Amino acid sequence: MAHVSPDFGVLLKGLRETRRVSQSKLAERADFDHSYVSRLESGARMPTRDAVERLAHAMALSQIEEDGLLAAAGFLPRDVASLLSDEPVIGEVLDLLQNDAVPAEYRENMRQVLRLLAEQARFAVKSGAPTGLTGVAA
Repeated sequence: MAHVSPDFGVLLKGLRETRRVSQSKLAERADFDHSYVSRLESGARMPTRDAVERLAHAMALSQIEEDGLLAAAGFLPRDVASLLSDEPVIGEVLDLLQNDAVPAEYRENMRQVLRLLAEQARFAVKSGAPTGLTGVAA
């Protein structure tokens, strides 16, 4: 089951209010009961992926906004790269890993390096190591 961020309700409400749509009107457009939208915004209910997509469609959200709403509800967005807009290098790495024009051995090397970096980061967190890249080959 998805874990809902406490910000999901706040984000949903903000998107709805920006579009000047009432809870009742949004519920009607998404084919939900008014109380369901109210409970989602208050954090009392957890949405399904389908519910988030119906709400996004009912508000005519952009793909980036829909992906943000999906992520806030604990679901993988349709376009993971949209969540990485503040991390363009990671988006570029994802593109390269999915690009068949990049030789397979290069893509596998990239994966190995990423696994190593993740492992080192997990170790640093677990051991309470000070920040910095001591011992990490850059």
